[in-house]
Amino acid sequence: MKKKVSKLLTLLYLGIFLFSVFSLAKYLYTYYETSKSLKEVQDIYQATLAANEEQPAEQIEETETTNDVSAFTIRPQFLDLLAINPQIIGWISVDGTKLNNPILQADNNDYYLNHNFKNKESRAGSVFMDYRNQILDMNKNTILYGHAMKNETMFGSLKNYLKQDYADEHPILYLDTLYEGYDIEVFAAYETTIDFYYIETDFANNEAYQNFIEEIQQRSSIQMNVDLSPDDKILTLSTCKDAVLSDDHRFVVQGKLVKR
Repeated sequence: MKKKVSKLLTLLYLGIFLFSVFSLAKYLYTYYETSKSLKEVQDIYQATLAANEEQPAEQIEETETTNDVSAFTIRPQFLDLLAINPQIIGWISVDGTKLNNPILQADNNDYYLNHNFKNKESRAGSVFMDYRNQILDMNKNTILYGHAMKNETMFGSLKNYLKQDYADEHPILYLDTLYEGYDIEVFAAYETTIDFYYIETDFANNEAYQNFIEEIQQRSSIQMNVDLSPDDKILTLSTCKDAVLSDDHRFVVQGKLVKR
């Protein structure tokens, strides 16, 4: 009887060990695959930017879109990326950090939770814009989502904005859409639960919007010298508290949109 129990325990421990090894391997592969994919898209974007900077402005071809926004021209640094995935709609970056990602947008807020810029399945997903937002006429509140990777890629560095010193050192985020470039002046960062509906995109009137801004500032863990009025528009960066797990807790960073 004791031998049977001993064998069962051995098999149980072996099973736990093998499961742990498998889980660790899967976890490490997620980061390997994500790093490889991110470097690939960064190289494409930077190469296109560099090529365009070397060309005289009059030689850079402007490409019109082929849908309802045909009056607008796509900025040339996005042309190579759009050839890979037409759902790429911009780029987000912060100097001195690992946040340097393309922005994608689907017709829902689920797809790019687990797909990369090539539309391949990936546990790390992509940075993506809320399906309700649109880049031609920015909403009062434009929302970007991304996983909080532990190596601080994607939105893994957002938690650092809860510290005043870090926010003071990184007060500007850079948002480039297919059509415009914006400096994002950070004015708030906080941890919250989904009970606070910080992802409202439009508001009934200026008073409702002003109340929303004031609540954000009250929740903020940092104090930034950014003037806001009901005429201003903001960008919201939202991430889960853990890398690829989802719970009710979120890290949120918000900034004022300033067109370059």
